[in-house]
Amino acid sequence: MQTQLEFAQLCTELGGLARRDITQGIKLEKYKKMAKSMFKKDPVSGNTLLGLIACLEHDIASMHLHHGNAIQLGESCFSLMYYAISLEKSCLWGEAARYALLALDHEPQDRKLLDAVIGVAPLTGRFSLLKRLLSQWQEAHAGTPHPNHGHFQMVSDILSFNGLLEKDLKQVLAAVGEAFSETDAILQQYSYDLVPQKESPGFIHYRFILPDQLVASYYEDLIAAKLGSLACHPRIFDAFSFSVENSAVYELYEYMEKELVVESADTIRVPDPDKMKLIEELVAGVEI
Repeated sequence: MQTQLEFAQLCTELGGLARRDITQGIKLEKYKKMAKSMFKKDPVSGNTLLGLIACLEHDIASMHLHHGNAIQLGESCFSLMYYAISLEKSCLWGEAARYALLALDHEPQDRKLLDAVIGVAPLTGRFSLLKRLLSQWQEAHAGTPHPNHGHFQMVSDILSFNGLLEKDLKQVLAAVGEAFSETDAILQQYSYDLVPQKESPGFIHYRFILPDQLVASYYEDLIAAKLGSLACHPRIFDAFSFSVENSAVYELYEYMEKELVVESADTIRVPDPDKMKLIEELVAGVEI
């Protein structure tokens, strides 16, 4: 029990890091020592923690090795799900979904785990998988449909209109993930919108959110370059688009969208001036 509590505390601390970079080695050294001290009492937790640390050091090979050791020593929801977390942080979304699903097989009634798998599924482009997971979610919630219920059909219509298959969306999202994986960035969050158009079912727009200290345009250019060299279906970019945004800009857009639905102008709040100044600098491309 003590090892589990210690592990949870260390994971919380590691979760505060915003980058995956080998230069963080000194900062992470104390966590490595703590992980190694766990080996005698709980080798699964020790290896899992080393896997999470390797992820933050941008050492993908060591990340796979340590998480693989943890699973070999004791395959469980715990060891599988933390591997999925490291894979998702590394933007290896297809593999993250795979191990999250394996974890869910161990604990099929765990609603938080189901929500986690639902969260990563759209990053793989596998909306057929999302459809299956949302049916499972609906069963677990007494027949209440998930807010994203129906997205599979909408995405299918978008792809079909452009002569595309799900595999074409999977390919382009895998390339986006690969581009991110080669950098030091850790996504804070992402979202996708199904954007309607008058003469077509529309397109799918993904928004990738980075911490404010990273320059979003730099990462957007890297992804654009990766996609520019991708041998893909010529119409995929009629159905798919993306943007990379800093969290302050993303929050501004979210704020504006919420205020647009407010019926009375008297209830509209004035944005914080300091935050607006920060947003203006970010929009201007100034690194904070």
